[in-house]
Amino acid sequence: MKTRLNKFLASCGLGSRRKVETLITEGRIKVDGRVVKDLATSVDPELNEIIFDGKRLTAVSTSYYLMLNKPKGYITTMSDEKGRATVMSLLPEKFIRAGVVPVGRLDKDTEGLLLFTNDGNLSHLLTSPDFKVKKEYLVELDKPAVEDDLKRIEKGFFVHQIKTRTRPATVSVADKSRMFVKVLISEGKKRQIRYSFKNLGYNVLKLKRTGYGPLSLGRLNKGDHRLLKTSEVRLLINSTKHPE
Repeated sequence: MKTRLNKFLASCGLGSRRKVETLITEGRIKVDGRVVKDLATSVDPELNEIIFDGKRLTAVSTSYYLMLNKPKGYITTMSDEKGRATVMSLLPEKFIRAGVVPVGRLDKDTEGLLLFTNDGNLSHLLTSPDFKVKKEYLVELDKPAVEDDLKRIEKGFFVHQIKTRTRPATVSVADKSRMFVKVLISEGKKRQIRYSFKNLGYNVLKLKRTGYGPLSLGRLNKGDHRLLKTSEVRLLINSTKHPE
């Protein structure tokens, strides 16, 4: 049965729809010996030989969904040319062989909840800006947060380091010292939270993601992972059903 090439590649665990489309346009996919760069290409996995970087692809038969409590100091990538520690080193080889990849990313100095899956379709939905799946962070600041500054983050403002205006966020003080703040955002520009507070005169001492959509990190120890329950996967899927 024919299917879109990008959908098939995602089902093979190569990443989100957006990522596999990049693989196609870069000329890294061959169909029956010919490089294919047309995103509209359809294939029949049973009849066509589909090659990625010299390796024949087959659709993943088992989908895995994992949560990791990422420690500080690990980069969110599959491998690193500089030899730095990656989040993949924290997972058993079984899941790596099955093609799981990170859903989105966390900066090297950010810790907390990071999802992994080889379900490329769900990964695409969770990271697509169209669905605005919310992520919760706990921010430790170097000084007490002023209410007017928190309101600016709530409304969104232009952050020159990322060259865009941030979307509205939900912000609340997490303790009496006002040095711990919870931030709920539906986007994930690089170092967005750190830059937002820096523009308002704060240094972020610690940043931890505590929630992703309907899921919470809970008591998962730092550096540990666990498989998601079937009910949790359903909740994730349901969180992507109402695009704007």
